[in-house]
Amino acid sequence: MVRFVRCNALLSLALDSAGKGCRYIAKADDDDGVVKDMSEHMHSVHGVDVNGQRETILLSTKTHGS
Repeated sequence: MVRFVRCNALLSLALDSAGKGCRYIAKADDDDGVVKDMSEHMHSVHGVDVNGQRETILLSTKTHGS
């Protein structure tokens, strides 16, 4: 079972380093891993202050597999 969240589900107009719509997907085995991965991405690529964003990330997180 993999937990994942798409960057464009959180930042719909965010652009990647090539100037196109960001298609980054954070994946992990648990919620903490997904939050850490997405938080690092949002901060390093988009310059977003991720303090207080944990709940927002979790609300957009989905599960794949069983």
